[in-house]
Amino acid sequence: MKQKDIIVTIILSCIVGILYFINQLNNTNNITASLAYQIYLNGEVIGIIKDEQELYDLINSEQQEIKNEYGVDYVYPPSVFDIVKVNTYSKDYSSAKEIYSLIEQRDDFTIKGYTITIKYSDNEYHEYEEIPDDFTINVLDKSIFDEAIKKYILAFVSIDDYNDFINDDVANLTDIGQVVTDMYFLETITIKESYVSVSDKIYTDVDSLSQDLLFGPDAKMDTYTVQLGDSISSISEEYKLNPQEFLIANPEYRSENSMLQIGDEVNVTLIDPIVTFIYNVSQIEESTINLPNKTIVDKTKGYGYKEIIQPGVSGIVLTHENYEVINGEESSQVDFSYTETIRDAVEQITVVGPSYSGVYIYGNWGWPTAYPYKITSNYAYRWGKMHDGIDISGPGRGSPIYSIGDGTVVEAAVEGTHSRSDGTYAVIQHDNNVYSLYAHMDSLLAKVGQKVNKGDVIGTMGDTGFATGVHLHLSVSYGWPYHGSYRFVNPLSIY
Repeated sequence: MKQKDIIVTIILSCIVGILYFINQLNNTNNITASLAYQIYLNGEVIGIIKDEQELYDLINSEQQEIKNEYGVDYVYPPSVFDIVKVNTYSKDYSSAKEIYSLIEQRDDFTIKGYTITIKYSDNEYHEYEEIPDDFTINVLDKSIFDEAIKKYILAFVSIDDYNDFINDDVANLTDIGQVVTDMYFLETITIKESYVSVSDKIYTDVDSLSQDLLFGPDAKMDTYTVQLGDSISSISEEYKLNPQEFLIANPEYRSENSMLQIGDEVNVTLIDPIVTFIYNVSQIEESTINLPNKTIVDKTKGYGYKEIIQPGVSGIVLTHENYEVINGEESSQVDFSYTETIRDAVEQITVVGPSYSGVYIYGNWGWPTAYPYKITSNYAYRWGKMHDGIDISGPGRGSPIYSIGDGTVVEAAVEGTHSRSDGTYAVIQHDNNVYSLYAHMDSLLAKVGQKVNKGDVIGTMGDTGFATGVHLHLSVSYGWPYHGSYRFVNPLSIY
């Protein structure tokens, strides 16, 4: 082929190519983009469909079992599901059935409900305790939570106190008695409507939710059938509860002295509340004060000799007290608005002959706090563990703490220099291998090796360590506590 013919052929080919390209471009511009729906699951595109409602309807029709289980009319895609509108020229659509099958294989469907979030407060926990993560509860209907939380509250307070507070009808206290002045939760509780996965626990009734609020979601419920001779006190002790915890678990009984019927089934599960319910009490009460007995040993008398030379007289005081109750347990701190002495107390003095051991242990101890005071927690089981002393609330922070007897300080430490929960504390060794421990002090005035007499000030009252308020924790033991062989006893038993 001649060179001229080759050039003509190339030019003609280029013209034909350009014309074809222009024609194709015109054809493309004549195609209209279609509206479609791009499906995402866990952030991954799993297909494009033409009709989103067809997919929703398919999910709802296919998941009849879920609708029957929860009594709902509609079932929804997973919470990690998303649909985005797109304009596309593609004709490669997935069917609703194909997308439904992928969703069913990879995730769980949801239903409409409510999610309650419980956020725990930093000030609930001490520096050596880990703050729990937020706790979530799912309910089918908001009213389930509302009724369950009310039932939970009524395990701690009476229906009359609850109604008076809710209706803002709390009476002014002017005579002996008590009123609940405030109620609240320590945690922040929020509730919002949400799509809840059917793989999560969804509460559908009030009773199961109120039970889990009180005992914890993983609690193994334990019951006991009342036998002849049983009392609330004896059953509580057998199952390592204190009577107040028994009453919280069994709100149908309002007092430790409530009568039990043989054959009654009672709940003896240890409570482990999910939330912290606090109510404030204002109380006017008349109480008795017995001064510790004084014992004088007269070696000229015979063994077993005992004579009361000054009879004791109980004092009577009228006090107006304000305190918190935290999940059924009275706070360690009591604030006394006023105290009126109705009758002064007189100590009882007894003369005794020498004992066979040569030492009398009981009846010659002093009281460790100033007046007024109140025992807020006894020597008893508390939250499943033995509370190995008594908690005494006194006149307040900085009030004196006295040694209950003559002895030697064998241990004394301030908060931050040890890992125990006692805060600032002291231990005194007395005669006959008896020891007394004083915990949660604000300031420590005693030193190791110091000789003290009954009534000497060894520190001041505070709330150091693991404490719910300003108070003194007093323990008494045979043997040095937490050193070798020792045994705690009820401090009140020595007086």
